[in-house]
Amino acid sequence: MSLFKKKSKEKVYTRYSSAGANVSVWKETVEKLKTPEGRPEVLDDIMVLDASSANFSGIVAASFFAEFGADVIKIEPAGGDPCRKMTPYGRNVKGVGIPFMMEGRNKRYMTLDLENSPEDRETFGALAQKAAVVIESFPAGKMDSWGIGYRQLSEKNPGLVYIPITPYGQYTKKAKEFANLPDTDITTQTGSGLSSQIGDFDTEPEPYNWPLKAGMWMGWYVTGISAALGGMMALLHRQGTGEGQMVDIAGMDSYSSMTGFPATIGFTWDKPRPRIGVLDFILYPYGHWKCKDGLVAIAAPRDQDFRALLKILNRWDLEDDFKYTPDRIPDIIEQAMELHQEIEKETMKYTADELTVKALTYALKSARSKWRGGGIPIVMKVMTPEDTVENPQWAIRKSFKEVEDEVLGKYVITSGFVKMTESPPRIKWVSCEIGKDNEYVKTKYL
Repeated sequence: MSLFKKKSKEKVYTRYSSAGANVSVWKETVEKLKTPEGRPEVLDDIMVLDASSANFSGIVAASFFAEFGADVIKIEPAGGDPCRKMTPYGRNVKGVGIPFMMEGRNKRYMTLDLENSPEDRETFGALAQKAAVVIESFPAGKMDSWGIGYRQLSEKNPGLVYIPITPYGQYTKKAKEFANLPDTDITTQTGSGLSSQIGDFDTEPEPYNWPLKAGMWMGWYVTGISAALGGMMALLHRQGTGEGQMVDIAGMDSYSSMTGFPATIGFTWDKPRPRIGVLDFILYPYGHWKCKDGLVAIAAPRDQDFRALLKILNRWDLEDDFKYTPDRIPDIIEQAMELHQEIEKETMKYTADELTVKALTYALKSARSKWRGGGIPIVMKVMTPEDTVENPQWAIRKSFKEVEDEVLGKYVITSGFVKMTESPPRIKWVSCEIGKDNEYVKTKYL
């Protein structure tokens, strides 16, 4: 990729308490942020067993532990985790799907048939005595019925952090009723209620009035992040007390935590929030508009920002009708759409770059002038994936890394999702080969 061939002159921007103060310290800090090598791994003394199956939430959670230094062992049957086959358009590399490859960083692979082999369950139990964390995504109670659930494992390993991931958790009537419901991304999104809030107005003709799922596997990824965060807090608790605990992760809980706006709107209007398409009923203008060469995102929610936007677009005639924030975010969709359409009449006269420059120019003058009212409208081009990859920002921050596996060859993955000066995450290797580390695990832990 051209991304890795570009050499960009880096600039560092920061504010100092006084001119020239601590410049050398800041430069040293930036160098540490840029390069993760040579510093301790905060989780290098723990082992994680990832027994999740057909569930990317568990795989994603395990990836975070692995990047911070944990010895993560992926447990799967001889045929492999079904997640290996989940991939866009059936594309794979030597039988391994693209998403699974992306999550193969710093992991080891061991084959155990937990569903059918009592002997393999016994081996898993022995490994769990040495583990700090166990992640699993089987139906609630299934691991317990096999004799390797939290109840049994914690008796022999009181410090164990046990993270089961299911649609509705480990208790409640709903959890029992849907215990065998596969925890898929789409069930997490729809069951949380958020999907019904995304999409065009329900008055639009089909299929434009259908609810939409958000992004690629957002439910799984948000749940995976929740599992990793809960697991890390449990490890901190264990560090101080020696006590392990169960970290019960329900995909519905994780994703529904993002649905606060509908509840707010329902309380304010005393009626349910409908799907609102391009509108935003918390802030406005706040969304996407067409322009000559694509789309721009505009954020001008404060009254002074909105008035500045009208000046930039030469539409001061709209100020009287939409002067204050409540005028712009009513519960009357037609009124809000009227404003959206009027703004778009003007944005269509410019390219995205022209609109961005106009907004930046105004903002700079506004920051220096008390007469402009402090309005700072934000305008940004809506980037395509192709545009985004070419942005030198990624190369400067080393957000992607070219890796090489002896089986899968060379490929590019995301790298360094968090920048830290003292204990940063890092990618040491990538691997996806089934059972590759059987002997390593047995020799080290059994």
